Amino acid sequence: MTLTRTKIRIAAIAAVLFLGMAAHATVIIGNAVEGICFPFTCNNSGLTTGVSLEYQQVYAPGSFPGDTAFNTLTFYTTWSTAHSLNGGPIIPGTYAISFYYASPGTGVGSLSTTLSSNEGSKIGDFVTFTASAAIPVSGSYSFTGNHLDYNPALGSLLMDVLVTNQADVFNGTGNGYFDSYSGGTQNIEAAYVPTYNPSNRLDIYGLVTGFSDTAAPEPASLFLAGTSLLGLALRRRRR
Repeated sequence: MTLTRTKIRIAAIAAVLFLGMAAHATVIIGNAVEGICFPFTCNNSGLTTGVSLEYQQVYAPGSFPGDTAFNTLTFYTTWSTAHSLNGGPIIPGTYAISFYYASPGTGVGSLSTTLSSNEGSKIGDFVTFTASAAIPVSGSYSFTGNHLDYNPALGSLLMDVLVTNQADVFNGTGNGYFDSYSGGTQNIEAAYVPTYNPSNRLDIYGLVTGFSDTAAPEPASLFLAGTSLLGLALRRRRR
């Protein structure tokens, strides 16, 4: 094997190792300054069957470092717990999470309470998750779903959560909270349609959200790649 081919092979294996480690990196949008119970930890509708809430949240393109692939969403309770709010639990119900590019002209500071008008082209359905019992949350909770790709050059990212058959736990009755950020015109904003209030609701608070891609190579594969890289380096040094 020539020296040039050895260099190419070393570079290729190093790239595999780098991508394997980078795949676990989490992009966190928002800095917690408050707690919010919608859509996972309270239900002000008084209903336990049917749709209790549709929740949307928009993320500014500039909050992402570039093209972002993700198959895991993480929501946090660290701030809420530290400030004497009950962090979690997720109450029983079914949560259907989907992602869109926000419609042209829609972004942080310009969400509409007519939620369908916020939706541009659909990126994909992420996950439909059913909690049959309350789920305790310690620090954070992650949903793993379909692998989606977001390109900030194509517009703001819009998350839609449709909530059905949710337990009747009113806000302010010992319910839980997730960390939220008052984005205003900065990087996140939420709008939602609670069934108890036909006028809908626009809120400057949005869930602090972590996006990560956990589809990394198996540890055994990384170990073999690493040992191959080390062997090639030693062989080159002997020559």
